[in-house]
Amino acid sequence: MIIIALIIGLGALWDGFTTLFGIDEILGVFSAREVNPIKATFAVVVSLVVFGFMMATHWIWTFTADDLITLLLKVAWFLCFGIDLYTSVRGNSYYVFDNNVDTSAEVLGLILVTFLITTSTILMSRLLLAKDARGNKYLF
Repeated sequence: MIIIALIIGLGALWDGFTTLFGIDEILGVFSAREVNPIKATFAVVVSLVVFGFMMATHWIWTFTADDLITLLLKVAWFLCFGIDLYTSVRGNSYYVFDNNVDTSAEVLGLILVTFLITTSTILMSRLLLAKDARGNKYLF
C-alpha cells in the first residue's frame, strides 16, 4: 500500500505544481519582467488552498450535517475542483505536450492525463483520511 501511495502522491504533487503554473499563467506572476511579491504570494496561497481542498476531499464529502458551513465547504470544493482542472489542463498542455495539442489524439491524451493527475489528489485524500471496513486507516 505504501508503494501505491507514493505513486499516487507523485501524481498529487504534479497536480499541485500544475495548479501553481496555471495560476501563474492566469495572473502572469512569474513570467513578468519583475516579479511582484504580493502577486507571487497570492498565487502560491491560492494554489495551496486549491490543493488543500483537493486533499481534504474525503473529509468534506463525509460531513453529514446540512448546515450552512457544510454547504459552503462543498460549494468551495466544486470551485477548487474547477480551478484545479483548468490549471492542470494548462500545466499539462505546457509541460507534457509543449503547448502543441492539435490532433484529436493529443486532445484525448491531454484530457486523460489531466483526469488521472487531478483524481490522484482526490485518491490521496482517501488513502490518507479514510478507513477500511474494519475501521483501520489505509495508511499510517
